[in-house]
Amino acid sequence: MGFSDLKRAIKKIDESFKQRDKPQDAPPPIPPRNYVQKQVDVQPQPEAHQQTRIDGDIFDHPIEDSEPPAIFSRVQHNQLPKGAGYGPSDQPIQTNNFYNNLTLEDQTFPVWTQPYSLWLTKEPGQDFGFAFNHTDRSQQVFGPEPQSNPAQFYFNPPRIQSFVISAEGFSPENTRLVLEDHAKLSVTSRLVQDADRNITLPLVHGMGYVTALYQNLRPIISSQVGVQEFSKVGNIGPVAKYQVKLFNQVVWSLYITGDINLELKDPNHILGDRVGTFTLQWAKGSSKFYDQSAGSYPTDAELHGSSDGDKGTYQFKYNTAGNSQAGSSIIWALPHHYQVLDDSIKSKEIDITLDSTVKGVMKGYVTSELLMEEKLPLDINWEPWASFSTHASYPDHALELIKSAAIEDIKQDVVGMANIDSMYTSGKILDKFAYIAYVCKFILNDDELTNQILPRLQEAIEIFARNQQKYPLVYDGAWKGLISSAEPGADFGNANYNDHQFHYGYHIHAIALVSKIDDGWLRKNDNLVLNYANTLLRDVANPKADKYFPQSRSFDWYHGHSFAHGIFASGDGKDEESSSEDYHFAYGMKLYAQILRDPSMEARANLMLAVMKRSMGLYMLYTDDNEIQPANFIKNKVAGITFENKIDFSTYFGRGTIADEWIHGIHMLPITPISSYIRTEQFVKEEWQQKLAGIIDQIPDGWKGILMLNLALYDPKKAWDWFSRNDWDDRLIDNGMSRTWSLAFISGIGGAN
Repeated sequence: MGFSDLKRAIKKIDESFKQRDKPQDAPPPIPPRNYVQKQVDVQPQPEAHQQTRIDGDIFDHPIEDSEPPAIFSRVQHNQLPKGAGYGPSDQPIQTNNFYNNLTLEDQTFPVWTQPYSLWLTKEPGQDFGFAFNHTDRSQQVFGPEPQSNPAQFYFNPPRIQSFVISAEGFSPENTRLVLEDHAKLSVTSRLVQDADRNITLPLVHGMGYVTALYQNLRPIISSQVGVQEFSKVGNIGPVAKYQVKLFNQVVWSLYITGDINLELKDPNHILGDRVGTFTLQWAKGSSKFYDQSAGSYPTDAELHGSSDGDKGTYQFKYNTAGNSQAGSSIIWALPHHYQVLDDSIKSKEIDITLDSTVKGVMKGYVTSELLMEEKLPLDINWEPWASFSTHASYPDHALELIKSAAIEDIKQDVVGMANIDSMYTSGKILDKFAYIAYVCKFILNDDELTNQILPRLQEAIEIFARNQQKYPLVYDGAWKGLISSAEPGADFGNANYNDHQFHYGYHIHAIALVSKIDDGWLRKNDNLVLNYANTLLRDVANPKADKYFPQSRSFDWYHGHSFAHGIFASGDGKDEESSSEDYHFAYGMKLYAQILRDPSMEARANLMLAVMKRSMGLYMLYTDDNEIQPANFIKNKVAGITFENKIDFSTYFGRGTIADEWIHGIHMLPITPISSYIRTEQFVKEEWQQKLAGIIDQIPDGWKGILMLNLALYDPKKAWDWFSRNDWDDRLIDNGMSRTWSLAFISGIGGAN
């Protein structure tokens, strides 16, 4: 699959989608409307927040469990999930995770459980059923110029039918794919002829085998690659083992539980000798560990977590069925898992590895759980923070310049600028002015300036809290989520569940900042803003599925980052373009949790940030010593777009006016106190010296400001010199940035000293 396939996969999205995040020239200052000045009773900024032990599972504490507020009209999405029920009594259906392709279009787009890929195949003239495959790193395709270093993209060849799971009499006309037990880490898929004849395939993140449960059927196993050698090896207790060597010289182990024998009919078909109820399992390669674990398989997986001081854990607990000599099945772990596995799980590592698609080498474990421990970022809260400067300071000359910038910035019409037709862009505007208000209150300690901007900012946010913006949000009862009432191609696909963590993250972060200034505002007017923010959070990061929202729509706890791609079928799976707007959501959730005094929510946010720091450092932001990504790709320094099956050093809206500044910038914005935690000083230095220093003076638009503020994470003094110069030009910063916050942030981490 080449770059043209990527284009085809996204062509349904309106052309406006391609303009996503492109900075706009800052509008000229507009005189503010006349507002009644009010005094704001503000509590002094507290010392660094410390979190103590939380009893119980941090995912067992709901944000809310009631019906979404009535201000969100009820609708049924015009694109209904395939293979699944929908309606008021049905469970929420995941929109942004690994198996979503099976609910879209004709249900034939691949899904990746890692390390295996599976898909429903209906190709004319071939056997109908569930196909699957695994690709090695040696099969990766680089382009558009294969010999270039760095390459622009690489992908794994999709849809190689190593095997197709089918049965006698199966056809697209008499067999349908049904999906049940929708969960974050798993789903149950069934190829159904009728109630008594079906094949069940549990699809679970990290499953060690591809497992097919036949009921009252005669198995047919086909292979488009072709079978060169086929033999029965013997029995391991009640489990029979076969070994299959395909014409591509790849060996697979095939295990059967049940009274049946298999025979090779021809180079493309293996047949069972009778109708019955059996369990068939495949694993790539041959190993005694496969033999010992065969017969057992995960049916689903649950997410659990804990928090104790700066220690956070997350656990994938696999519910299993069947029996094996080892007493457990095999589970595959990604690098960001096995780097921090609990010792009790490390001891269960086995001598088998398989390549993932874009996240390095996976290791196998004989276990029914994966338990990981991370150190939480408790010391990063409201104040500017960098890894080299942990306590904010502001020289007098810096405060004077910050105040001068604030006086100019608050002249703009925040209400008019924010009340537009995009949840994403309006969120950036609200967040921009929320930081300006924060600076006025807590850094400048200027109540007069605070009282000029705060009421107008609160009015702007309350337009959205009342759901009176140009395109109000609606509650979709089909997939169960909060979406824009705009057309699916508008607002970057929000109505089709694209980018919710980006869009809603800006709103939540802005609400947290304003609530920090005016503690009582959140619960005024019958909890107007509180209900709005909580509903946004439930849509994106519900701790557990309830009647109205799925669990953790955006953040994939197995992959270690979110997927922004909603209900658009894609040949390379889900994807994410902006790592920085991903962790900005988690950071906003963390601050909002502090406002609510909700320690479980704060712990979940801290844990998300800790997991993202590790996963993004391995998979998306590349230091020179990165050993996960291909050697001829890491010189890009950033991923661009990370798919499940592909990484493309690009964006959905282009590469850049000068060079590749858009690709780098979309992984930077916005710069906040959490940025230096994810974007380490070493990484920022390497990216600057190798990719950005040579082009920065040529950039003519708002991307320059983004790159220069990011420079502060490595060289704050140089960044300060640029933002503090006398010939300041507002056209060189993004519409979601302000000079006020940029100066305050850079000074706070030592740039003005």
